[in-house]
Amino acid sequence: MSFRALLLAAWFASAWACTNSGDFDQTAFTASLYGGSFGGMALALVMVTLASLPLCCGVLKQYGKIIATVAIVLGIFSLIIPAFGSMGACVPFVDAICQERCSGYECTSDEKDAMGSVCNALGIFVVYIGAFGWLTVILGIVAASLGCCVCCGCCKAKMDEPGAGAPPVVVGAPVQQA
Repeated sequence: MSFRALLLAAWFASAWACTNSGDFDQTAFTASLYGGSFGGMALALVMVTLASLPLCCGVLKQYGKIIATVAIVLGIFSLIIPAFGSMGACVPFVDAICQERCSGYECTSDEKDAMGSVCNALGIFVVYIGAFGWLTVILGIVAASLGCCVCCGCCKAKMDEPGAGAPPVVVGAPVQQA
């Protein structure tokens, strides 16, 4: 539903520039919007997994600071990947509108900029609400948070304890029965 609203709004934005009707590749535009969201999700999931290794499993603790830095930076970066995907989808979308709807009429750069601005604004809104960008935001925040926990040495990522993450060893002597 929201993709149709975006496409309808972009069509209305371009209607003042062109008089001929035409079709554009709705499937390619929608795939571009989903591509940014799913790419950000994949990156965030990899960072969640990477940060969980020293934090939950006690593995790779010696590389904890490096893993934490990478998880924080790429976790935050994954938050904006859907927006980049949306902006990247608008350029071919505007070109398709100008080519298909404006047969015999060349869109000016001002008209392309106006259509691109409307597409970018609506596309960013739609990608974060309708194309699972919200899930990318959640996973990016979790990845950055786990990176912070690794950096602080929480749970099994503690470096100062010799057997951190291992079960406690109880050393005792047999009790003498009298």
